[in-house]
Amino acid sequence: MSRVDPTEFEESSFVRLFNTAVRDLRFYLRRTLRREDDADEIAQEAMLRIWNARASVDMDGARPLLFRIASNLAIDRLRERQRWRFTDIDETPEPAETVSAERTVAAREELAIVAAAITALPDNCRTAFVLSRIEGKKHAEIAAEMGISKSMVEKHVAEAVFRLSLARKGKARAVREHDY
Repeated sequence: MSRVDPTEFEESSFVRLFNTAVRDLRFYLRRTLRREDDADEIAQEAMLRIWNARASVDMDGARPLLFRIASNLAIDRLRERQRWRFTDIDETPEPAETVSAERTVAAREELAIVAAAITALPDNCRTAFVLSRIEGKKHAEIAAEMGISKSMVEKHVAEAVFRLSLARKGKARAVREHDY
């Protein structure tokens, strides 16, 4: 009875894997990378990694592992390409417009209107609004802190939002006339 050399068995299993998978692997990599030389190089690297792991890999079921290794290597290659890609000067977007003086003034005016509207809110309404929308607290926390019900906090916040929206629309008079 003759003994089979384990190295020969590993080599024959690897050769079978190579012969059955290499064509599909290269096709997949060429489609993914769009460069034949990169595809061939990565296919070779993936096969080498499988060979180096032959002690712990079942060669008869290694095809999915081979493709996963190749896929990961392809992703790394694409990232590397992206990192080193230069943009042609003609393809560079124009610098973003600077904010015009009119827009800056308008934004400052709107901010002043909102700040005045917040200041004009009744105390409980303002406190609930600031705690909810500015400090990010939950209504239950605000209710406990203010000693009121959660539904009252919701009413205060809703009233504040309503008044601030009126103020932003330039209806400052309506804010003052609205009965709380």
